[in-house]
This record gives sequence, structure tokens and C-alpha cells, in this order.
Amino acid sequence: MRLATQSGLLAALVAALVLVGCAVQPKMSDKTAVYVDAWTKRNNPEVYVEPMKAPPVPVSALIVPFQVTQDIPYAQDLGEQLTRVVWQTWTRDRVFPKLLYEANLKTASTPQAVALARKMGIDVVVVGKITYVMSGGTRGDTGVSFTFDVIDARSGERLWSMAHSGMMETGLTEDYIIFSKKNRMPPEPVSAVTATLAMDMGGPITNWNYGYKAPPPAGPNPAPPAPAPAGS
Repeated sequence: MRLATQSGLLAALVAALVLVGCAVQPKMSDKTAVYVDAWTKRNNPEVYVEPMKAPPVPVSALIVPFQVTQDIPYAQDLGEQLTRVVWQTWTRDRVFPKLLYEANLKTASTPQAVALARKMGIDVVVVGKITYVMSGGTRGDTGVSFTFDVIDARSGERLWSMAHSGMMETGLTEDYIIFSKKNRMPPEPVSAVTATLAMDMGGPITNWNYGYKAPPPAGPNPAPPAPAPAGS
């Protein structure tokens, strides 16, 4: 009788342990979401015109609102907003030691901007066109393309002409066994893409303006020694 009781208690204990083990098993469906900041996909800027040599001293610049070429009702305001992003980026990176932004010249022509810069004693003028804008907000893809010219205010000569474009994609959620990876968009994707493009395009101008020169190319390898004459 005592043996049967002990066997029953042992069976009950084993069953309880099995139930406890099932209760603490982790749920594989509860995944941790890992967020990765979205980045701007782009190639190198297209450089159509560039000066042959650096200026004797760094030049100052005046930038006016870029013209939006797309047929949208708020084109002038959008051009002013995105040009302000370019101005802020170049001011941060010190592309020009003095960079003024005339936000009120939304409809100024290139000759008018050049004349104003000459009157203000500014060396060059930056004028541009925003050729493409696609705003997807934080849930869709965003793209920006723009071009600009840097013009000598004294001679009217075009010193620089560049174009650039970039895309920021929301991307798909990538599911793994224990976590999922998602892209995290910035609060203002259009401004973020524009700032990245401005940073790329400002680099060559900064190097030119401050006289940075690339190291000379390496010399050719020396010729191999002539073979020794036979019998020596």
C-alpha cells in the first residue's frame, strides 16, 4: 500500500514538472524590432564645369533660392525651403568663408542675382534648379534632384556647374528568427536627402576654394635591370 502511494506521488510530481516546463517556454512569435536609420542612396555628383586652378584667396558667395521646375502649386516656397537647407549645410561645412542667403529673391533671374552680388561686393553667385522632388514622408520613398551653377560676379563666367540626385527608401521589414529589422525614416526626409546631396557637392568646391591640392601621382616603376651578358 505504501509502495503504491509513493508511486502515485512520484507520477504526480513528474507531471507537475512537465507542466511547469511547458509554461516557461519562450514564444518565438514575440520578436524584437531593430531599427536602422535610413540612408540616402546616390552616386557621385556630376561635374560639368570646374575651374582649372584655385583662387588666390577664398571667395565669398551669395546664394539665391533655387527654381523648382516641377509644376506644383507651392514651387517657390519649396525652392526657398530646400535652398535654405543647402545654405545651412554649406555654412556648417565652411564651403565659403562668407555665404549669404537672400531668401526674398525667389523670382530673381541670374543676371539680377549677379548684379546684386557685384553691388554687395560678393565674389560669386550660386543659382540652381530643383528638377525633381518626390516626398513620401515617413512611410514612403523620397527622392531629390537638383543642379546649380557658381558664377563669377565680376566677369559673369561660370566657374562650377554640377548636378546630383539621391533617394531614401523605407525598405521592407526583414524578418529573422528572433528579431526583425526595419528602416527608420527621419522626420523630414526631403530635407535630409537635400542636406546629404549638398554635402557631397560642397566637398569639391571647398577643396578648390581653400587651395587644397591632391598629391601628385606616383612615378612609374623603374625599369628592370638589364640581364647580365652570357659567360660573365
